[in-house]
Amino acid sequence: MDLRAWCAGLCAGILGLVACGGSSGEGQSSGSPGASGSEGVGGQGQGEDIFGQGGDPLGLGSGGANGGTGGDGSNRSGCEHIDVVFALDNSQSMTEEKESMSEVVFPAFAQALLQMSGIKDFRAAVIDACPRPANFHTSGAAGDCSFQSGKPWMESASTEITREFQCVADLDSSDVECSGDSDDEQPASAAAAALEPPFSTSENAGFLRDEALLVVVAITDEDEQPVPRQDPQAIHDRLVAAKGDAKNVVLLGIGGRSECQGAYGSADEAETLQQLVDTFADDGRGFFWDLCEGRLEDGLTNALTAIEEACTEFVPIPK
Repeated sequence: MDLRAWCAGLCAGILGLVACGGSSGEGQSSGSPGASGSEGVGGQGQGEDIFGQGGDPLGLGSGGANGGTGGDGSNRSGCEHIDVVFALDNSQSMTEEKESMSEVVFPAFAQALLQMSGIKDFRAAVIDACPRPANFHTSGAAGDCSFQSGKPWMESASTEITREFQCVADLDSSDVECSGDSDDEQPASAAAAALEPPFSTSENAGFLRDEALLVVVAITDEDEQPVPRQDPQAIHDRLVAAKGDAKNVVLLGIGGRSECQGAYGSADEAETLQQLVDTFADDGRGFFWDLCEGRLEDGLTNALTAIEEACTEFVPIPK
């Protein structure tokens, strides 16, 4: 699947909402270190809007983020449902990244998921990068986000899912117990905590579905800094434990491959996050996108490739 041309069209179409940080037509390295990067293609997308109402920019069949039914069923994937956790660093320096996520990346991601052949629905939860507490967010800086699902997460059937995500992506971290001294910059660890007791059996209960692929998107402009300290393999094992099989988890890590002044401002080298992605990359389940290059929508390309491959090997949890 080549989404770069489509992402370029999408980016140009909504440039008035948020700067895209560069041309999508340039070849850039993507994925974890050692993984092959995708080649830039450039060009203009065909759809008139991000939900495919003016065409089928992905060429994957009908469907839409407002309750669409996915593709036509040909080459059906092994999974039909996807559970997504977005864990976003909420430090002040992340303003540009959060704007891009809410205005560009998530609408595109939602559309693309439901246009993948065989995918019937997805649900999406958002958490900041502090695991204390690790409950999913239902409100943003402007107040309650009023999810149609009535749950602490969004459902793809919602007719207002883009509004819901834009609301919750403007993170409200007023309840965090982190000190702000680097302990609030551990997105992957926060996602793991959200998917294990006590939060998986209380505030976030019911989110994970046995029949769904788990996708975790961890974003920070510094590095994964678990408190108490854990090595990347330990965080990997916690995420896998939530699904029972490493084949059922996809991790997209977004951070600086090196220290830089990039498209979204400064970024530190995310060494630990890259190492964590590498623990999933051996199974084709992990991709790293360099925040220094900007264009978070291009990181979407890698995530979708991993999701498609993971769906073909999905292992349902025995009842």
